[in-house]
Amino acid sequence: MTGSLATAYDALPAIERRFPDFGSSAADLTDQWGVEFFLASNQSLRSHLNEMPYGHKLSWLDFTDLGDKDWSTGEFLDLFNVINGIAFGDRGIPMPQWVMVDLILMPSAAIIAGLSQDAFAAMVDKSTFLFDSDVKAHLRAVLDKVRLTRYTGPMPVGGYCAAPSVAPGTWVGWSLWSLMPDVGLGRAVKALALSAYRANKLDGVTQYDNHALRIHTRFGALRVLVATVPFHTSPGSFVYESDFTISATHAGLDPSFLLDPFDYDRQRAMQAAIEADRAEYYVLPPGHVAAGGSALVPVLEVSR
Repeated sequence: MTGSLATAYDALPAIERRFPDFGSSAADLTDQWGVEFFLASNQSLRSHLNEMPYGHKLSWLDFTDLGDKDWSTGEFLDLFNVINGIAFGDRGIPMPQWVMVDLILMPSAAIIAGLSQDAFAAMVDKSTFLFDSDVKAHLRAVLDKVRLTRYTGPMPVGGYCAAPSVAPGTWVGWSLWSLMPDVGLGRAVKALALSAYRANKLDGVTQYDNHALRIHTRFGALRVLVATVPFHTSPGSFVYESDFTISATHAGLDPSFLLDPFDYDRQRAMQAAIEADRAEYYVLPPGHVAAGGSALVPVLEVSR
């Protein structure tokens, strides 16, 4: 690699160096499905964000903007919040709007995928959701309500949010959702966001039974920092870390065991081993494997 090419490569966000092909799914979603990707934040942070992740131009949204568009930014963000809550189904953790402002739009940014209202209606009719059985009914009700208003803008169909950590280069991911399974939307919004943030490392909290593990582990094995978080609202929560500045670790290895997401005793034992510095644990791709009619988590144990 010549000097100029090496310099350009080194200037790329860490996620683009580690996973250079992930941006193609965003282009495919735009070309094939009409998905538009938005970067929602505020003007004071704009110069700190990468608006061209993987070379894909994001549509800028300033949550304080009151005009200059055919549709309302505020209404779009409100729909993002409402549909985000629906997407999480029976986990039921919608955000109060002040949380969205104080913890996303002021200190950080959200990547939001949107479809036109007609495309949204068609997507809802065709999709098979992995969530609550009432998701389609809830989404149709939201669209029916929208059509009674003057809002003509897009409908959110997925998104990713992370917050900056006090550790330089580290971000804390806390909301990943998609209404379009099996077309790569979840991976796309996460990859675009991590590039937009220029994140080097990502910490996050998820659950062992969460379908999002299939997306998170597309970004490599997840190092388990904390194996059980009883204080969290959702049972079976754990803390993980992804480091995009290093080469893939433990790729292609077989799991040491398959973890039942509801085996809280095993999760507490894992945490005891971590605290005693006896072992490290990694959740391996694909995040969930079918065994005996259940979805189990492939875990690698590395003795210290």
